[in-house]
Amino acid sequence: MSNVHYLVVKEKNKKTITYFEYNKLNGFNMTSKKKNIKLKDAINVNKMIIINPSFVEKLINKNINNKIRKLIDILANIYNDGDDEDPAGTMMIALNEVERFKRQMINKYEEYMTREQIKLLEKKIAILEQQVTMQAYYINERKEAQIGMNNESHKAR
Repeated sequence: MSNVHYLVVKEKNKKTITYFEYNKLNGFNMTSKKKNIKLKDAINVNKMIIINPSFVEKLINKNINNKIRKLIDILANIYNDGDDEDPAGTMMIALNEVERFKRQMINKYEEYMTREQIKLLEKKIAILEQQVTMQAYYINERKEAQIGMNNESHKAR
């Protein structure tokens, strides 16, 4: 009995239970983030498979946008803390974060995304990479200007 899986489908006028072979369903797998939730008089769900393509697309877009916002927050924190002794190191961390995000999104969602969505994601990632490199150049120019001013002040009597 433990190998039997059920899918409850509710339509307008029909209230029936439809049986599917669980292992042969193709869709977007979702698992709960909180594993040990036990509620009385409730059904505990550990895993869901989303089959509806439009719903899958909306979920993926929402997840990607949330992760982009988190990445932008991380980059903003790196920029704010980038006044330390090693600006190149902090920028390399930022570039590594962008590259890691890119690989995670492509590996995780590529099979569910259309070509247009992949192109849009690549454009967003390219913009983030461009901003990080621009920030690196800005910090390097600012450091060089400070070093130049310090050298001029030491030479003058």
